Amino acid sequence: MDLLNYINKGLTYENYIIRVEDDLEAEIENEDPKEIVQYYALGLQRMNRVYKTFELTPVQEKRVKETANNFKILTITEGWCGDASQIIPVVEKIANTLNVESKYILRDENLELMENYKTNNAISIPIIIGVAEDGSELFRFGPRPQYGMELLHRFKNNPDIYSAEEFHEDLQKYYNNNKGVDILNEILDLIDENVQ
Repeated sequence: MDLLNYINKGLTYENYIIRVEDDLEAEIENEDPKEIVQYYALGLQRMNRVYKTFELTPVQEKRVKETANNFKILTITEGWCGDASQIIPVVEKIANTLNVESKYILRDENLELMENYKTNNAISIPIIIGVAEDGSELFRFGPRPQYGMELLHRFKNNPDIYSAEEFHEDLQKYYNNNKGVDILNEILDLIDENVQ
């Protein structure tokens, strides 16, 4: 699969934010038939907050600058996705620091691509893909950091003991307290392992 086609049609971070704002407006004008206005609004609020507040420490910045950057980043996402709103701003900051091209495409408009990036047979997002110069995949990350996946497995395995509400609350606390550190480290580890 040539991922460069998706890079070429992908949105920049700035254009992705504009698209999410437009999608939010459209849902409001249509009287919110899917009942997702609140998720779009919360997603925009979180993305703006995380993008403004996420800063690399000097040690993290040194590590990023020592990391290979001969690849591009393609992210499959949607504006209403809670995990995406926490992860995408960190990915964009990593891309900016590495000086690599970063593009965003919408899952629901690219289901043929999403078929190749399912997580346990689910079309979970965001999925961050490292793309080589020849359009092949170098690595993938997502739909959430390892600890977030552990929380999800805990919920899926014991929904009577650990409810969906508890899972979402714990996941949000984790993102707020971790401040993007795990996202950064897990993505940098993938780059170190897979990009020459």
